[in-house]
Amino acid sequence: MPYFPMFVNLEGKRVVVVGGGKVASRKVEKLLPFEPRIRVIAPQITHYIHSLAKEGKIELLKRRVRLKDLKDAFMVIVAVNDLRLQKKIYGFCVKMGIHCNAVDSPDFCTFLFPALVVRGNLVIGVSTSGKAPALSAGIREFIENRLPEGVEELLSELENLRRTVPEGKERQEKLIRLVRHKLGL
Repeated sequence: MPYFPMFVNLEGKRVVVVGGGKVASRKVEKLLPFEPRIRVIAPQITHYIHSLAKEGKIELLKRRVRLKDLKDAFMVIVAVNDLRLQKKIYGFCVKMGIHCNAVDSPDFCTFLFPALVVRGNLVIGVSTSGKAPALSAGIREFIENRLPEGVEELLSELENLRRTVPEGKERQEKLIRLVRHKLGL
């Protein structure tokens, strides 16, 4: 069954990343623009995670995870290659009502981490519902390569028009015409 795509405001919310390797680093990098309060818990970490912690951009607990570390989390990303630990954390998160994603283990996920295209406030998420992440990544790359230059400026222009032109059918038609013109549709 496909997953329902839902965009969530993460600003100021606690996101815990369990694991400190390359995969955890990529997840942290993708999360940073959305401004959550990121806590990474891992006994070993990459230089990237170390530098983020040193700069005060993330909180780092350089040790093994304890379930009590997850209690205040809005969302948990489990980026470890230990199925037993993934299952344990998933069970805890489900019990506590915390969103959980165990990387490469859809059975231990309450949500999937999509392949993301981010251009300012334009965010496009691509998912195959955990069936073929490589396809999601390929489609993300396809979209990134075809987005027109200046799409962020178009978004700002449309936002300003929405604020200044009165609501209604005329405004909607004007916005649609502008988008079609700018995108060459």
